[in-house]
Amino acid sequence: MPESTSTDTFRVIIFLKRKPGLTREEFRSYWDGPHAQLIASLDIAKRNVKNVTKYDRAHTSGKYVAVPEAIGFSAPDWDGLLLLDGESYEKIFEVFLSEEYQKIVVPDEEKFLDRPKCQMLPVGVVTAIA
Repeated sequence: MPESTSTDTFRVIIFLKRKPGLTREEFRSYWDGPHAQLIASLDIAKRNVKNVTKYDRAHTSGKYVAVPEAIGFSAPDWDGLLLLDGESYEKIFEVFLSEEYQKIVVPDEEKFLDRPKCQMLPVGVVTAIA
């Protein structure tokens, strides 16, 4: 196997939990639709494209949720992941700490997320297979 290489990628992974009472489909539909449009409309997203250089949404697949248990892992307790890359952690966090995000996005997140159960994990990226 080739040697692993550290990258200059600053990544934040956010583990998302849907609001109680929402189906997976309702969660996904809102996250991919109205919420994604709201994020794209933010001044901080338009003005500072370097804050977040890559924004990926990953949905869990109900079909494969049992696989982790079959191999001895705990079943995932998440409904989706948000993967954000940026020039630095500070640049990424600037978005979340902005007044605009707090006033506009947080109330929208409360429509579909169980925010206290969501978790944020800043990680350093090491590429093992490219």
